[in-house]
Amino acid sequence: MALAEVQAETLNKFLHAWKEQRPDEITALWSEDFMQRVLPLSLNVPAKSRSEAAITNNILSSKLSNWKLDIREIVHDASRGSAAIYAIAEADTPVPGERWKNEYSVFTSFSEDGTKITRLEEMVDTAFFQHFFPKFQQHLMAGGTTNA
Repeated sequence: MALAEVQAETLNKFLHAWKEQRPDEITALWSEDFMQRVLPLSLNVPAKSRSEAAITNNILSSKLSNWKLDIREIVHDASRGSAAIYAIAEADTPVPGERWKNEYSVFTSFSEDGTKITRLEEMVDTAFFQHFFPKFQQHLMAGGTTNA
């Protein structure tokens, strides 16, 4: 199988797992040296290692319900080993009165053999991020466990 096809298969597995909200399947596609970064850099969110990103991914997936992901655009550049995805996600959250509604531009890089994702950078909706995440963190620190 050509490298472009391998990358496309990995990308499709990632998109399916993301759309179906399957954190274990997403994490399984990450390389051991995987790094995740939230953009823009002005949000000052530190880059996360594979294990750190997996914890965050699992927490979010367990707290969001009625998840809907609308993938609007995919650009795959096999020669550069990368892809860009534009998507909008909506979900119910455990935070009273708050819904998850986030726009993403996600940039991925693939391993040399195309079977793993080595880098994931998420350009997020800063207004949503700055509004929702402080409330979500307070909810978690207060031991909140209910889903909306």
